Amino acid sequence: MPAGKNLKLVVFDCDGVLADSDSSWEYVHRHFGVDNNESLAAYLRGEFDDHEFIRRDIKLWFGLFGRVHISKITKILDTVPLIPGAPEAVGELRRFGIKTAIVSAGLEPLTSRVARTCGIDINLSNGLVTDSEGFLTGEGMVRVPLGGKGAVVRELVAKLGLRKEDCAAIGDRIWDSMMFDEVGTKIAFNPADTEVGDCADVVIRKKDLREVLRYLL
Repeated sequence: MPAGKNLKLVVFDCDGVLADSDSSWEYVHRHFGVDNNESLAAYLRGEFDDHEFIRRDIKLWFGLFGRVHISKITKILDTVPLIPGAPEAVGELRRFGIKTAIVSAGLEPLTSRVARTCGIDINLSNGLVTDSEGFLTGEGMVRVPLGGKGAVVRELVAKLGLRKEDCAAIGDRIWDSMMFDEVGTKIAFNPADTEVGDCADVVIRKKDLREVLRYLL
């Protein structure tokens, strides 16, 4: 059954859109009782890149435990609930033959579970490097820079051989407005930032992801 709007791809942010958390990184920090406010401010001032930002976040955990096994992080993130209606919304898109993707600067242990649970085709997010025993090395795998989500979506659209107008993006923060530049349909879902709402075609203020379907199908 063809989609009424002829969409071929819908790109989702994860935190706040598919998963009911502000930030997977902050979710882990809060669990451990630490915060990264100082390094976040420095990052936003442009003092270092995403690799260093991740190193500093992981260092906060090392300061508590010395060594951290990936299973500890996964177990914490397994407690993040899905946004209501997320599996159903993705399932309906798949029924219409529309590909789905996550493009998130969040943590892969969360996005992988969300993608698996919801049946999302493509998962692009940031990983944690581990040693042969599964302990974190302190390094990260930056696949989606916080300020570079637009470029990631642009590359994905090109790789799939799609046109801008074939694609939609759904996000909730200013970083997601960069994705909006690369797609034809832009949806702000319960926006946490004024800027992302201002850049969107549609603003949804209800915590049920099924609400996006009326603008996609």
